[in-house]
Amino acid sequence: MKTITIQLGDRPDGIVSKDIYGQFIENLGDCIWGGICDDAPALTDEHHIRLDVEEKVRELAPPVIRYPGGTVMSIYHWIDAEGPMEKRQQKKNLIWGGVLSPEFGTAEFVQYCRRVGAEPMICVNMASGTPEEAGAWVEYCNGTDNSYYANLRREHGYPEPFGVKYWCIGNECYAEPDIGMQDDVHRYIREAKEFIKFMKLTDPTIRTVLVGGDDMEGWNRPVLDALQDMTDYLSYHFYAGEGDMGLYGVFAGERLFGERLALLDALLDEYPEKPENFNKWYRFPPRQEKIRLMIDEWNIWNYQNDGIYGLHMTYNWRDALWAASMLNRFIEDDHIAGCNMAQLCNIIAPIVSTPEGSYVQTIYTPCQEYRKVMFGDRLSAEILGQYTVDGGNAGAIPAVSAAAVSNGGKRCISLVNRDFSEDITLVLPMNANITIYQADALAVNSMEHSAVQKFSVTGTTVTLPAGSFCIAIEA
Repeated sequence: MKTITIQLGDRPDGIVSKDIYGQFIENLGDCIWGGICDDAPALTDEHHIRLDVEEKVRELAPPVIRYPGGTVMSIYHWIDAEGPMEKRQQKKNLIWGGVLSPEFGTAEFVQYCRRVGAEPMICVNMASGTPEEAGAWVEYCNGTDNSYYANLRREHGYPEPFGVKYWCIGNECYAEPDIGMQDDVHRYIREAKEFIKFMKLTDPTIRTVLVGGDDMEGWNRPVLDALQDMTDYLSYHFYAGEGDMGLYGVFAGERLFGERLALLDALLDEYPEKPENFNKWYRFPPRQEKIRLMIDEWNIWNYQNDGIYGLHMTYNWRDALWAASMLNRFIEDDHIAGCNMAQLCNIIAPIVSTPEGSYVQTIYTPCQEYRKVMFGDRLSAEILGQYTVDGGNAGAIPAVSAAAVSNGGKRCISLVNRDFSEDITLVLPMNANITIYQADALAVNSMEHSAVQKFSVTGTTVTLPAGSFCIAIEA
């Protein structure tokens, strides 16, 4: 049995925000309609909200939920799903098939966020929408004046503004196969600037998220060079897959994410803490803090050419350990401001609903448990005794992933044993209450059974089983 010792140290680079534990919903398949809302009277309330799913969302406690896309954003016109139900427009979903159900519009989304304690994040339509339409959306959500769209919200039964703070300026616009012509970076820059103008002139307090991607020099750098003064975040999306690499395949993806993250961090560091010489005639303020990353889509997605792209994923315990490892990456990186796991229900999701009820998948467990304590002052976590496991086609995989914070005066450590064949002896720098989560690597949850086992110990040394993760809180 190998021994791993964790040494902690202070770091001067700020706070780990709860916002790294966000979620994402999209008008895709049964994520929204058939997932978080439904027409089954035995399972829903008068607003068609699935109460069993809502209970699991509350227990998951996402601080932020992103909506309505995703790729479907390119055909989504917000006004179609507002006001009296009989006047809403049901349009063809050209992206994912079927129709865009208008029952769950902006107002319903914001109310759902309020019900579960989350901040709403909205992604605007750059592909077939206009800057004026996006500005009107901001006014409808946040307007306080005696103006048309603010009054329209009041007319729809919402006298108080929604106060939506986070706004994504498009989604994966670099993707040429998707609807829209902003895959030309120069066109994206020109049009994104106009969108931001309309939106920030409507509400100068909003925080905007630019589209970022894998191409550092051909996309990210020109976008930031042109727009970094007037935006707050650069987005990045990451999906891992097992491919043909076997048990450790997804951890090769996590390693790749780390490599991409290092490039993104280095690029962001080239821009000043605060903009200088921002033209006052824009009539709205520049960003007030250092530009940071928004990882607003991430998960495991084993793409399949099956008509629904393999989106109804069944996650095993190995996948949960990958999710915990990704969360450790987010905690460790001071450039990351927020993250949104894709998606919340049914579609590559931690929660699954059926006509009879709902259950949680294995990836739910690390998300739920990390969100309880793994935020606050970032600490360094040095892993002494680190070793690698043979991942076959995935290459050598570091056996241990760890991160640490100081929360409420107590040091907290999250640690993953990714060695599926060997227990480790874990030595901590403090006496701690340690909760361990384990299961067989390929075990899955179902409506009838949870594969996850949980037990707690107290001390400075503990045996951490093969293929498990733990959270240690200073006693």
